[in-house]
Amino acid sequence: MQTAIDAALSQRGLPYSWGGGGANGPGYGIPPDTRVFGFDCSGLMEYAYARAGIRIGGTSRDQWYLNRGKTVARADLRPGDLVFWGSGSSYLSIYHVALYLGDGKVVQAPQSGDVVRVSTMWFGSDYFGAVRPTA
Repeated sequence: MQTAIDAALSQRGLPYSWGGGGANGPGYGIPPDTRVFGFDCSGLMEYAYARAGIRIGGTSRDQWYLNRGKTVARADLRPGDLVFWGSGSSYLSIYHVALYLGDGKVVQAPQSGDVVRVSTMWFGSDYFGAVRPTA
């Protein structure tokens, strides 16, 4: 998964754009980010995995659902795993995804007004789980 990690890290500093980006790279988002060229969280993950030749889906919910048979326990996280947050127990509540880097770090596109960046991994009541996509 080093290819996916490298691809995501190569986008650091690019603006967050709600609905922006995808398998082919950054793009313009949807309101309120129609004039912002960049990535949202799932677009960045889709791009990173596409560089590794793996199609994971275009939304964070799709990315979980399409890989639901490849879940990873919190204690078994490895670099390249996708980590998700949601507001409930259904995958339909998922609202954020990031790429685990190891050593308690993730690369993510956090929110409007922010940029793609490396952050400290966090677990909380809204941590939904993780998957390890494969070709």
